[in-house]
Amino acid sequence: EINEQIAARWHHCLLNDAAAEPARAYLAERQVSPDAIKLFRLGFAPDSWDDTVNWAKSKSFDPAQVETAGLLLRKEETGHFYNRFRARLMFPICDEQGRVIGFSGRVLPGSTDERKYVNSPETPLFIKSRVMFGLDKSKRAILDKQFAIVCEGQLDLIACFMAGVQNIVAPQGTAFTGEHARIIKRYASDVVLCFDSDEAGQKATVRVLDDLLGTGLSIRVATIPAPHDPDSYIKNFGGPAFEDLVKKAEGFF
Repeated sequence: EINEQIAARWHHCLLNDAAAEPARAYLAERQVSPDAIKLFRLGFAPDSWDDTVNWAKSKSFDPAQVETAGLLLRKEETGHFYNRFRARLMFPICDEQGRVIGFSGRVLPGSTDERKYVNSPETPLFIKSRVMFGLDKSKRAILDKQFAIVCEGQLDLIACFMAGVQNIVAPQGTAFTGEHARIIKRYASDVVLCFDSDEAGQKATVRVLDDLLGTGLSIRVATIPAPHDPDSYIKNFGGPAFEDLVKKAEGFF
């Protein structure tokens, strides 16, 4: 309930607060549509140390419980709480039923914070090795097509999904694991890995092999021409062109 309500608050902030203008400008530059912002419930966490603390008080939520949800941190010396997420574009992460269980916060251009993403910690609800971003929305398409595309980032997934390529998931804040692979196996027997064309993306592709082989999934790899990632490829060439790349995906070996 805490996660659902803070997601609604941050979504309202993104749409309406003057302070969220850098987040709206960033999304416009990345060509993320208003429909996508609404569907994925994107949000903005205000640039304040105590915004979530005060919000929790106003809702009569126990601060310790909000800390357990991964939204607050506690200063050891004083015991005072402060916000985990500040001045970030917020991506709610949902379980397979579509309930918000965690968040990923992306830094915005101009920030001095060197961490590109801040993710929810492991909580009783949010276990990274078992959570995939977008699965609540894509499971129907995965069942229909009988294969899942695995990409790296939230914006990649959103771009694909909005372009009509909806049988797609992204591991959340961790490498693709055997646990992820077993979840996909419930919906499909075939996986197409679609990581970035840079060296890190190639290494990520190789790293997931052992976990995938153990599940008996059929594995193919879609190669995106450098310097593109799925998001930029779709922006330049369109959803059908990306689908063609996926169709041409070759067996892992």
